[in-house]
Amino acid sequence: MIPFLKADTPPTPQTTPNAIAELIEALKIWKLANAVSPTSEQEVPLLTKFNKLEKFKAQYRQQHRSAMSQLKQLQATEIDSESKIDELQTALAREVEDQFIFQRKKIMEELSQILIVEQQAQFAVFSYSYRQELKKTLQTLIALQELGDKGKVKDVLVKKSGGR
Repeated sequence: MIPFLKADTPPTPQTTPNAIAELIEALKIWKLANAVSPTSEQEVPLLTKFNKLEKFKAQYRQQHRSAMSQLKQLQATEIDSESKIDELQTALAREVEDQFIFQRKKIMEELSQILIVEQQAQFAVFSYSYRQELKKTLQTLIALQELGDKGKVKDVLVKKSGGR
């Protein structure tokens, strides 16, 4: 007896925030490993420090947006009392850039203990450009997924390879 195989296309996977975050994390790790070419001994410490740096950058961006939002709100209100002036002064003093620079420098020094000079240069270039490259890669994947949903991925791949 020959088993019957149903030739249905599989349902498209749901793009949940967790799935997207996992995809971004996998791409980030792959791009980092591709850019720096760490040895097996360097892989775990490098990834640990890089993740620490990325979390710190995300915290900084959130704190900076919050501080700017608070400044905009205070700026929009009339400063007619001593307490409003104090609030504005406190918001201005809430600058998080000095702390960010200090922590970033500390993590980079830790990375320099893990990587050789050439890898440090590769890491610096990667750190500078990977967000833009990651965005482009995700846009390409989304476009391919949309084309796949329409049944056109095969056509695109054939055209690129010189067929048809």
